[in-house]
Amino acid sequence: MRNYAIVVAAGQGRRFGGTKQFHAFHGIPIFIYSLQSFQRNTHIDSIIVVVPGNKTRTVRQLIKEFKLTKVKKIVVGGRRRQDSVSNGLDQIGKQSGIALIHDAVRPLVAQSLIDKGIKLCKKHKAVIFGTAIGDTIKEARNHRVLHTVPRHNLFLVQTPQFFDIRLLKKAFVQNTLDNEYTDEASLLEAQGIPVYIFQGRRDNIKVTKKDDLKLIEKLR
Repeated sequence: MRNYAIVVAAGQGRRFGGTKQFHAFHGIPIFIYSLQSFQRNTHIDSIIVVVPGNKTRTVRQLIKEFKLTKVKKIVVGGRRRQDSVSNGLDQIGKQSGIALIHDAVRPLVAQSLIDKGIKLCKKHKAVIFGTAIGDTIKEARNHRVLHTVPRHNLFLVQTPQFFDIRLLKKAFVQNTLDNEYTDEASLLEAQGIPVYIFQGRRDNIKVTKKDDLKLIEKLR
């Protein structure tokens, strides 16, 4: 069994105002921090990074510069996130193991979270992490509150997400509808495949807007 980290760095970063994964944070592109986390982890055998088509040469140079020896494949992303993940997953052969799917713009992923996810995935086959929602949630339309959403059992979901490779591949093959999924767990859920969620880490921040960099600075 082998463990593969598929790092998705193919987004356009519209809310950020550009390709945020390539934004320099202390002189280092944000996605490099994510790659370094998986490079350091002793359970990760190979890394596949999915990037925009016009960035492959730049990424290849950066991987060499930062000595990211576990990066075995650089793959061009697709139109949607799920297309990019599928392109990365296609680089893995028929062997058994675990695929970790990670947003490149979560640069603070902890080693303990990676270790725990791999361990749990060996038992449950499909594992994600999230943090419980503490605030009151309202559904509204045109600024008018429609109703309050019960917050118990609600989670803010994080990456990496952990899947048995064969199970995830099967889910992609059986996805005959052209629905868009914001994460791979949703794809499995739509097919009735059990997904298990555990408590994540509040410092596993996703960089969405430039203000998020200030929070990253405080937490790193």
